[in-house]
Amino acid sequence: MTLAVAAQGDGADKTGQERFAEFLRIYTSLNTRLAYATDLGIPLDWVPGYTPPDPARRRGRSRRAAPTGLEWLPWCLRNGFGSFAEVRVEHVERWLDELAHAGYSDATRGRMLSAVSAFYRKYLLREGLAEQNPAALVDRKTQHLNRSGGTPSVTARWSFEACRALLLAAYLLADRRRDGRRDRAMVEVLIGTGVRAEELVGTNLTDYRRPTGGDIGILRIHGKGAKDREVALAPPVADAVDTYLAERRPPAAPAVRGQVGPTPAEPLFITSTGRRVHVSHVQALLRRLCATFAPAPDAPPPRARWLRDLLGTEQAALIASHLGPLRDTIHPHSARHSYATHAVERGVPPRQVQQDLGHSALSTTEGYLHDEDNIRNSGAHELAPALHRGWLAAP
Repeated sequence: MTLAVAAQGDGADKTGQERFAEFLRIYTSLNTRLAYATDLGIPLDWVPGYTPPDPARRRGRSRRAAPTGLEWLPWCLRNGFGSFAEVRVEHVERWLDELAHAGYSDATRGRMLSAVSAFYRKYLLREGLAEQNPAALVDRKTQHLNRSGGTPSVTARWSFEACRALLLAAYLLADRRRDGRRDRAMVEVLIGTGVRAEELVGTNLTDYRRPTGGDIGILRIHGKGAKDREVALAPPVADAVDTYLAERRPPAAPAVRGQVGPTPAEPLFITSTGRRVHVSHVQALLRRLCATFAPAPDAPPPRARWLRDLLGTEQAALIASHLGPLRDTIHPHSARHSYATHAVERGVPPRQVQQDLGHSALSTTEGYLHDEDNIRNSGAHELAPALHRGWLAAP
């Protein structure tokens, strides 16, 4: 990377790598840093706190798309820009057009434009490395990048029955699988609170408390933008967490010679080796629940007799009917949309759901809502039959 990002005078001795690292340190979450680095084209080994995945490990590896050369920094270099101060709005629009011709979706282009805008607004302008933010001058409507507030998200949600099926599946396997109680507690918290997968695995042991047995539990969530919030764990959810904690036995960590400073926070959800559960485990867990109760047609029968007996029950058949359609597409983010939709349908005020999910704007929460009442009460049910009455046979 040779694009000039060094100021004249004070700080002129900083390298480009140091400058990019300063920008990324604005964000406390490693996942957020990686997301910005990926969209901007910053090499991942320049990201503060990033550790390359161990290729010897089967699970827990980060699967990120390989760079295409169309990210902002490589594009600027390829087009001969010597510094970011030289970039004008017409250059940004040409970059967006090239992304569109390369097959990038409007949502992806909008996200990448937002990353460039944040880079200028939060770092380059403040450091005197640019005089304007050309990304902020782009007409997003002309580029088809605008999504009006409250527009429903394309993320699929789970039906109420599918949520129940996931909870029941995790419950039936809790005492049969190693880490089954931990996995059940994670599914309960995910569906029962609508937290993000990153927030779920990012909780620490000291973040959970339950003042009175049989009452609600409270879990502190470390959200995006270094915004903490507390979510309520209904008694069934808190019971599942307590059951897991009763058997949670982290291995004793030997003292490290010369180690000083505070002891690192102890994760709430840990692996068998005492490490924090990786975020990729959340999706793997959901997929495993679906594949266990609704296996693919060509999947071999389970070898364990207890599992064969379990899959032959009416409960398992009910679970399979709801999890089968989700088997190949299930994603933990759908839990947030499901939480928002089902909570509002049961009379919870949208403002409360906004606080539960940690959204800064109500419009973001509204975009999560798939209000089936609006569909059921649509005027189309009255208009279309009237238009066709007398010449089109009723079904």
